[in-house]
Amino acid sequence: MPPSRCCRTCPRCHDCPVVLAAAARSRTRQDAVAALVDEVFAGAGRRVLPDPVLRTLEALDLARRGAPAAV
Repeated sequence: MPPSRCCRTCPRCHDCPVVLAAAARSRTRQDAVAALVDEVFAGAGRRVLPDPVLRTLEALDLARRGAPAAV
């Protein structure tokens, strides 16, 4: 009786779409991590925060100072 799940190491699994998709996701994730590490160590330029984040930070700063926040 065959196993109930794929072992992903059988010779017949070399072109399995599930195995190929998992390998592609793994490469994509590894590439993203590598790019982030490169950016951290290389000191890539400063990122600009999105407008909603800037507005939220400004509102939090105003609230901390006790000033009314603009909506």
